[in-house]
Amino acid sequence: MKKHIQSLLIWLLLCLAVTGCTKRFDKLNTPENLLPEDDISPALIGQAFAFSQYHGLCAVYVEVGQTLHADMYAQYFTSVPASFSTDQFVPNGSWVDLFWKDFYTKAAPQLFLTEKVTAENNLPVANAIAKIWRVVLYGRMTDYFGPVIYSHFGEQSNSVAFDRQEDIYADFFKTLDEAAAVLKQHPTANGFGTHDQVYAGSAARWLKLANSMRLRLALRIAYANPSTARTQAEKAVADGVITTNDDNAHVLSTTNSVNILSRITYLIDFRASATMISALTGYNDRRMQEYFSPSVTGGKFTGLRNGLPASERGSQLANVTSFVGAKWLSPDRKGTLTPNRVLSAAEVAFLRAEGALRGWNMGGTAKDLYNQGIALSLSERVAATGTEITDYQNRTTTPAALADKWNSPAMSDIPVKYDDAGSFERRLEQIITQKWIALYPDGWEAWAERRRTGYPRGYAIIATESPNIPRTGLVRRVTYPPVEISTNRAAYDAAVGMLGGPDENFTRLWWDKKPLAEYPVPTN
Repeated sequence: MKKHIQSLLIWLLLCLAVTGCTKRFDKLNTPENLLPEDDISPALIGQAFAFSQYHGLCAVYVEVGQTLHADMYAQYFTSVPASFSTDQFVPNGSWVDLFWKDFYTKAAPQLFLTEKVTAENNLPVANAIAKIWRVVLYGRMTDYFGPVIYSHFGEQSNSVAFDRQEDIYADFFKTLDEAAAVLKQHPTANGFGTHDQVYAGSAARWLKLANSMRLRLALRIAYANPSTARTQAEKAVADGVITTNDDNAHVLSTTNSVNILSRITYLIDFRASATMISALTGYNDRRMQEYFSPSVTGGKFTGLRNGLPASERGSQLANVTSFVGAKWLSPDRKGTLTPNRVLSAAEVAFLRAEGALRGWNMGGTAKDLYNQGIALSLSERVAATGTEITDYQNRTTTPAALADKWNSPAMSDIPVKYDDAGSFERRLEQIITQKWIALYPDGWEAWAERRRTGYPRGYAIIATESPNIPRTGLVRRVTYPPVEISTNRAAYDAAVGMLGGPDENFTRLWWDKKPLAEYPVPTN
């Protein structure tokens, strides 16, 4: 990025340490006099890292960055305003501009400086933790867009090159190797202390997250590079992944950095997707009460189909449809203190279950790890007892048909009970569907997995306005922001060349290689 932007963020880093300079991360103002990089001290770097943790999760522009993109395509939510087009597969460049610029002028510079200062000042554990966080954040970005600005970030140039997604993933594994090696050498050490909003600086817990991220990334490339995927997945499990809810990774919420989703739940712009309601109703899943609130009118758990035509949308839908659960509701606009999910033991168990289904050494059978994922999610979300968990794991009920205006059938025919005799695809659908339920409300990850596997099957959207994606299709990526076309054109053109297709939302990413013939057709 341009040198003046880097200098500006250096000032922001320093500002975080000054009492009274700001009460909220998002209210920082542009200074008249910028300070040089040489003035940064190691004592301040922990606050810069905390800034990158919160802002890196799309904190400011969560609605346009996540809710109106990934959350819709994962079919967690559906949009209500008549003027919103992304749920009908039409890109909105002005929205993408907002969260792209926010990432590259806030989170990315602070993280870049954190890595730089910790390396230069011989702070190996803090540097290793920052590297792992880089993999977390850029993993989200590249899985949205494909090629992104990565290895060239921080260059003082007016044109910054993008990296191929395949190369980014290769560097992710290399970076995790480097970080893990350091953390293994310092198992009882601490980096950043309480400034670290995830694990309060614990090297041992960050090592588990590093291995768990390796496992997530390995499964992501299972169709694109099966041999590397297996090698990396087995290495992750052997080195020690997250296995208990005590080690779940969350970014802490405070009164100054509230839960990110809760920042926008005073709005009526989105409501529960019918897909989630079909699954949770059919499974008689107690997580329904945790994830959603009953409709104001009627007091029932009710969802809307995705992709409603503009003529059928509007504010009148808000009160007759379920919204998010109480832990995310903030009608006073102050936000809640619910932590922001990054990666959980339940997700890890489902990743291992899929790996085992593929014949990899995951330290257990696919069935056992699948049931372990269910148990971890139910115990975390609703404090289910052992008896309740066993009862749920053995349920043969399937997602429910909905009594809505479209007479929506059940979104799938799979039960909770693991189908030992089922085909590979049927068992994969069970694993991914339960993982999708456990991931809520992390649409970034859920949408990536839906593109990769085709699961959960979900519903076809009611109507598409895209000339290239049918209502039974999927959006495969987010198109690049207009700001890159206007200010970084040569690099943008090269990035499009790396995509292997046009800069459109139907172009598949590098890892999106499952044969189309194997994709399930969403339920009508």
